[in-house]
Amino acid sequence: MKALRIDHVGIVVKNIEEAAATYARNFGLQVDPARGGDLPALGIRNAFMPIGDSALEFIQPLTDQGPVAQFAKERGEGQYLLSIEVDDVAAAVEHLRSLGYRVGDPANGVAFVSPRSSHGVNLQLIQRKNG
Repeated sequence: MKALRIDHVGIVVKNIEEAAATYARNFGLQVDPARGGDLPALGIRNAFMPIGDSALEFIQPLTDQGPVAQFAKERGEGQYLLSIEVDDVAAAVEHLRSLGYRVGDPANGVAFVSPRSSHGVNLQLIQRKNG
């Protein structure tokens, strides 16, 4: 397993349009119209603002159910996850589990490391290219 880069930082917001306007005004970032949108199965809407070879992902809960809604209820707006691109997500999961870390099963090139195993960070592992 090799970590390649920070892929994106996920930020829970109450209103994506307001958050995007703030980051556009303050930092000159622009929403990538090719990424994001409503994801009813996850109960969220998201939008990405590229910054260098990474991005900020704004995540707005659309329902009062699910992990994003629970986060918003308990903590309000703020950093939700750190996504690290890895060369092989299945190998990364296997490696971390062999070290005793709590890691979810990979699905669609994504796996989550328990915050209990990553110093309180909701860590997402993502494989962007076939590794």
